[in-house]
Parts: sequence; C-alpha cells; structure tokens
Amino acid sequence: MAGRSSRAEREAQARVLRAVLLAAEEGLTEEALEAQIEGLGAAEIESAVEALLASGLLKCAEARLYPSGAATRFNRLRPL
Repeated sequence: MAGRSSRAEREAQARVLRAVLLAAEEGLTEEALEAQIEGLGAAEIESAVEALLASGLLKCAEARLYPSGAATRFNRLRPL
C-alpha cells in the first residue's frame, strides 16, 4: 500500500508542476492551482507544493509559485 500512496504523491506533484510550468512567468497562487487542477484536494496540492519547493523545482515569491531554472530547463528538453 505504501507504494500506491507514493505513486499518488508523485502524480500530484507532476500535475502541480505541469500547471506552474504552463503559467511560467505569470506564476500561480495556491488558490489558482486548486481551481485549475481537478481531482486533487487542497491538502494534496499543499503537500505536492511543499515537496516541489523542497526539491528546488518550484520557487515562491510574493505568494506566487514559479518554476525554478531546473524545471524550465528540463521542460525545454522534454516539452509538456
């Protein structure tokens, strides 16, 4: 069962990262993420955001989430 929750967490992180990458320079607030990502609850989104911030794939400035340089470079190599 632990593998399933881990996979669900990774899928949530992927969905959050994809949404932030699509917003690019505009950035997104967590509230905007909740509105854009269907099927994920606020707690799941918050957990995914925390993990992505800790990994360095997202950065937060003025309550908005932006992709980090590493995330945008990877996205250029493998576009969504």
